[in-house]
Order: sequence, then structure tokens, then C-alpha cells
Amino acid sequence: MIFRWSIWGDHISKNIELLRYSILSFEKQFGSSNQYVVYTDNVEYVKKYLDETIDIRQFPADKNSLFCVTSKATWLKWCPSARIDINQTEFFIDSDVFLLKYPKEIDSFLSNPNMKFAIMDEFFGQSWQHGAMHKRATSDTPYINAGFFVQKAGCDISDGLTKEFRWWQDNIKDNEQTHHDEQGALAVALTKHLVDGELYIFPKDKYMLIGPNENKDIENLEKVTLFHAVYPDHPAFNKFKNFLDKILNK
Repeated sequence: MIFRWSIWGDHISKNIELLRYSILSFEKQFGSSNQYVVYTDNVEYVKKYLDETIDIRQFPADKNSLFCVTSKATWLKWCPSARIDINQTEFFIDSDVFLLKYPKEIDSFLSNPNMKFAIMDEFFGQSWQHGAMHKRATSDTPYINAGFFVQKAGCDISDGLTKEFRWWQDNIKDNEQTHHDEQGALAVALTKHLVDGELYIFPKDKYMLIGPNENKDIENLEKVTLFHAVYPDHPAFNKFKNFLDKILNK
């Protein structure tokens, strides 16, 4: 299996500690026999903070590479492509997502022959969570959180996501861009798969968003499998850092 993250620009200095904890939390549960990959625009800096076993890769120098665009939307997390190896199950993980225990739901997802993709649910579905891509959403489009997304071996969201990316490039002006456009594009690309019964959505009480507006009063993570310490300031990371330390035996 492949576990992949991306970090770039100012996010590196701000979130490198979160990234390190995120990677360690997945290594803790899935072991060292899998691939752990980080894409970045500053390999040397990132190398200083991560274990040497992590595969740290430079973003392509070719600015025309798919998804390698700098914007308010976080398209760079998909650069250089939405798939490293279609023959392996591939996990996209934001640097502020932390795994607290072995995710049994992953086993359920992988063992279900009908399912192709798995993703986090939103705390409370609202149109702004699709960003500018709400223009492409239908009544069937799910409100998902793109902080944790899984593509089963043999399955590939590339065509659908590329179609929405191209539409975004052609139709969304700079002053219309939002931080959530990439998430909205993924939601639109997954609509067909939801309708066809191919999208597994993780239960939001176990795969939890925690932030100033989401589950802000939670104090106990004992029943939580994974949490996303949401942008921009990630207060949940600091709130539960000691809990993570205990899990990681730090």
C-alpha cells in the first residue's frame, strides 16, 4: 500500500511537525513494509525533519504538469498525478490528519468488491465546502472532506478529477478561487461513484473533524479512530498532542 502526503511553500515551516506526527501515526498502525511518500517543493528542508525511510520527492519542475498549479485551491496535493501505482491501494492524507488506532473500516472497505473509493464525511454539509465547484455540483454530490481519501488497487479517480480540474482552469477566475475548490472537484468527480454504490464514506463519529467549528468541545478520543485537526490553525493538534505522544510512545 502507498501512503502519500504533500507539503509546500509556507505550509512547510508551519506544519512540518504535524506532518511528522501524521506519518508516524500511520506507520504505527500499518508498519514499515508499506510505501510512505511525501511530495514537496523543498526536499532538503523536509528531509531534516522526517525519518530517512520516508520517500521524499520533489514536485516536477515542469509547471505544465497536471495539478502542479499554485492557487488558493490545494491542487498541489495531487501533483504530479492522482495515482502513483494503480496496482496498489493508495491513501491521500493531509498533514493534519492523525490515525489513533487500527482502522477496521479500511478492512471492510477493501474486502467489499463493490467499493472503489473511500473518504471522510463532512461535519455538516454546506455548499461552501464545494468551493467554486458548487457550480458543478448536483443534488447527488456528496459533502466530503478530502483530508483522507483512499483509492483501492485497480481503481483510479484520475479521469474524473482531471475533467473537473480542466473545467476549473477554464471557468474559475482568480478572484473566484477558494481553499475548498479542490475538495469540491473531488466531490463532483465522486458523485457517479456514490450513486453507483462504489463510494465508502467513513463514519463521522470515528473519523472526526475537530476544529473551532467542528466537534470543538470534544475532550476524549478513546472512541475515535482518526481525526483531522482542520485548517487554518489546527488547534486540535496542540489540544491532543499529549494523547498522540502516548500512542506513539514518544
